[in-house]
Amino acid sequence: MLLVAVAAIALVTVPLFRGRLKLLGGLRFRAVWILVVAFAMQLALAVALKGPPTQWRAAIHIGSYALAAVFLLLNRRAPGIWLIGLGGGLNLLVIAANGGVMPAAAHALATAGVPAAGALFSNSVAIAHPRLAFLGDVFAVPSSIPLANVFSVGDVCVGVGTFVMLHRATGSLLVPSGDGQFAQLTRRPSFVRLCGAQVISNLGDWAYVFFVQVSLTERYGPAKAVPLLALLLVSQLIPSAIVGTFFAGPLADRRSRKGLMVGADLARLAVVAALLLAQTPSILQLCIVAAFLGGLGAIFQPSLFSSIPNVVGEGEVVAANATVSATFHFAILAGPAVGGLLVGRISPQAFFAFNALSFGLSALLVGSTKLPVTSRPGGPTKSSAFDDLREGIRYVVRTRLPRGVLIVMGLVLFGAATKAPIEYPFVREVLAQGKTVSRAATIFGLITGAWGMGMLLGSIAAPALARRWAREKLLPIAILIVGLAVVAVSRTHDFATVLLAWLLAGSANAVGTVSYESLLQERTPDALRGRVFAATEATLDVAYLLGAAAAAFLGRVMDVPSVLALSGLLLVVGALASRMLLPAPAIAEKAPAGSASGGREAVGETAPVP
Repeated sequence: MLLVAVAAIALVTVPLFRGRLKLLGGLRFRAVWILVVAFAMQLALAVALKGPPTQWRAAIHIGSYALAAVFLLLNRRAPGIWLIGLGGGLNLLVIAANGGVMPAAAHALATAGVPAAGALFSNSVAIAHPRLAFLGDVFAVPSSIPLANVFSVGDVCVGVGTFVMLHRATGSLLVPSGDGQFAQLTRRPSFVRLCGAQVISNLGDWAYVFFVQVSLTERYGPAKAVPLLALLLVSQLIPSAIVGTFFAGPLADRRSRKGLMVGADLARLAVVAALLLAQTPSILQLCIVAAFLGGLGAIFQPSLFSSIPNVVGEGEVVAANATVSATFHFAILAGPAVGGLLVGRISPQAFFAFNALSFGLSALLVGSTKLPVTSRPGGPTKSSAFDDLREGIRYVVRTRLPRGVLIVMGLVLFGAATKAPIEYPFVREVLAQGKTVSRAATIFGLITGAWGMGMLLGSIAAPALARRWAREKLLPIAILIVGLAVVAVSRTHDFATVLLAWLLAGSANAVGTVSYESLLQERTPDALRGRVFAATEATLDVAYLLGAAAAAFLGRVMDVPSVLALSGLLLVVGALASRMLLPAPAIAEKAPAGSASGGREAVGETAPVP
């Protein structure tokens, strides 16, 4: 029923944005009978085949989604179909992981007035220990509203995709077109290899991070594990900031960027593989590994950011940025899920081997790319690395765009870091007050997943938005939305409101990240790009450390909701600062031109900490 309501709203709003409903007659779909069969299977479960939960009823339920996936694949060129497919895929994933039913959150069922369980098979039920719970039916239309029901993140994607399809098909001005920019990137083999390397490496990283967090908590208990995890964070970020500030930038502009990335991957492989020598790595060993991963990552990332503009075509910058951002957040969602399935089933050494192997595969993919040699203005010079560093600092200080981006993103990440340490205390004191630790952990996982899913959706939407609005305008708007969402959450006790706010904030976060990365890549000369991105990464590392320290202090003198509100206000200030510090958009620019990027999601996320 949610899909019907979304479609009705879309049809009503089409004329308001100069769309023509008669153009819907031009929509043509292949193999419609497959979709009809899938719908008939769902209808049969609800009417003709009602009965207790059984394996064959679960199989029919999963089979209906599989048939719908075939239909979407056959019609993949239709506008908005990719978003519908993403939503359907997420629903299929969580249903398959839970034995053929969609897990529903108890609070959502209660809000919608839907029974938590029954004797008959239902596609959405409360499960005691659901898998991938954040992808289940965690949202609800209140029972006081007609057609009240529960729905999932996947349902949101399907609804948005349907809305996009109807507006795009009717020529509406509301939904800008990305003009197939993602499809264009598939014809760039070097970019595909770089992106694939990041997917593999990030999956290994986040599975490893999940394992370390769980193992330390189980070994030392929650109270002692928190400062130990903070120590690992500091162990990674300080070397990252030092290497990024003084070494990574000049190296990325003086040496082979491909060689630097391959070397960093192979070195990280060796560092993580060293953990295989210990049955149970000590805290000191984990800190040493974290320090090496931070420093080597600070070399890899500027080289990657600086190289992507050389492997994509003109006009593909935002799509490339968005693709790398989407793969990063896919890893954030999938890595812990993989880790959660493997914890207790494989040995710690297997986790270390998995992460080490991911670096090896990344090195192979990066090594197979074709990257041009960095050209220096005026030809080769005999300048020292120190001279190069000084030149890069002078460029950043004297040039308005990189100077403004560094100040704005430093302020934004300071505010985001102030928020991060108090998110779980906020859940414990506000959203899960008086509830069990297990319940609090579930709620925390759900809202974290909502933010990550929003990041994924925002990354996908960024190219279309950037074709309509300049990045200099998108960046402050995105930061403002994140800030206002954080302030709104600090004033509420309603879990569903937090989920929706975090989904929106995550989407804006991704758009802001893609915007600032694209600005730096498009407007920075190739010979200076490595140093500019290295300076950006170092600034973000320092800002994050300072923000985390500020959160520790503020947590002692203010209540948790007030600290969260202050974090949101800092982001709002960052949005206002970006309007003053960034140059006005170029008048002639009406669409993204240049190249691509990837990397840290600086509006609200940071790199994985081992």
